[in-house]
Amino acid sequence: MVDPSRITWFEYSILGTVLLEGDCAGEVVAALSLEHFSMEATRGLFEVISALHVEGAPINQATVIRKAGSEYEVAVQEACQHYTAKSNLPYYCDLLKEQGRLRQVQAEAMGITSAENLEQAGEVLDRMNGLMVTQKKVTIMSAAEAAMDFYQRQEAKEKPEYLTWGMDKLNQCLYVQLGDFMVVGGYASSGKTLLSLQFALELAQKYRVGYFSLETSPQKLNDRTMAHLARIPLAKIKKRDLSDADWAAIAEASQKLAKMQLEFIDAGSMSVRDIQAISLNRRYQVVIVDYLQLVTDHGKGRYEQVTNISMGLHTLARSNGIAVIALAQLTRPDKEKGKPQPPTMSSFRESGQIEQDADVAILLWPSDPNDNRSNRVLKVAKNKEGERARFELHFDGPCQTLTPVEPTAGEKFRRLQSEIRKAGKAGQADSGQVTFTELKGPDSNLPF
Repeated sequence: MVDPSRITWFEYSILGTVLLEGDCAGEVVAALSLEHFSMEATRGLFEVISALHVEGAPINQATVIRKAGSEYEVAVQEACQHYTAKSNLPYYCDLLKEQGRLRQVQAEAMGITSAENLEQAGEVLDRMNGLMVTQKKVTIMSAAEAAMDFYQRQEAKEKPEYLTWGMDKLNQCLYVQLGDFMVVGGYASSGKTLLSLQFALELAQKYRVGYFSLETSPQKLNDRTMAHLARIPLAKIKKRDLSDADWAAIAEASQKLAKMQLEFIDAGSMSVRDIQAISLNRRYQVVIVDYLQLVTDHGKGRYEQVTNISMGLHTLARSNGIAVIALAQLTRPDKEKGKPQPPTMSSFRESGQIEQDADVAILLWPSDPNDNRSNRVLKVAKNKEGERARFELHFDGPCQTLTPVEPTAGEKFRRLQSEIRKAGKAGQADSGQVTFTELKGPDSNLPF
């Protein structure tokens, strides 16, 4: 058992580090709750820090004392004297959670001695067993509770909120929510970064979005973003050859961008844990990672590393209610009779875990494999909550824009024929038995 005085030291150490290094508050707030602190002073400080974090206010000695009151000055000073390195926080937080569960188990154990019968003692033991679970939160729903929950959600006035993508065809088939994990796969230079930037600009109008780039600098992303918003060729921005009309378009685009809740993070050599810490501290609701295979991991082999990264990003989404969109490289296209074949779910490079973890998987590739300037094909290859889809995007490389291509009259006709054939096959699969329903008219005396 850990000495209680040491637990006090750990509590103050965690809080002092947050007070002096405010950018680690999100990670601590996500990991701990009031029940993990054993003293009134540390519980009070943690409660104030949590409230400031939710408000998005700065967290330091002055703001905490202002919100908590002057009676907490001594506790703040004590905490700051126990400052430690941020790298120690995960271990300290885990230790506090373990000790918090131990205190609860000990309190429940006292109830066994006062139990009047085995049934009461069994109930205490059941609660103790539940406390031994190490997950941050475990939700168990009975069949009856599931049925009630379904009806309550269907009858609720508020409609469920799904992420939108700036493309009607995607909005109609994707039901992605905060907490889901989505993967966008593509070959090198296929346009996946461009597509993800368009997603980011659409989502940042409503959500706090963090774009973690492990391949491209924030400055280059900013140039591409401005080319897209202003519809100015990227080459003109790179050469700084802008006309008065271009500057007018950029001024208007800048106003749009300034209103968005979007941040670019230079994420070279970052691990999943680094991405999680920054996301929690910056209170991101949507995280985009470009790209998955460049995230750092210490697995033994490359397959294990990519597997760990995919699982880590999936856990980041599920555990924290953050929508995670990860870009991923695909293996070189297979060829059949010398012709490159479209990618499939098995094309994700270096690990099959990516396709397992994804709630939604999108594949992107050039419509003409021999012309990288050709239009792009977007395929929703995996969609847990909806239907799969496939459509073409017009690729405007100079202005960094992808827009859905409307099908021609011939394509619409062929699609209609295909649907009719499918309906015919479905009808042939029926038993063939015809049933008649009696239609009653207003006069029951008539023979027909």
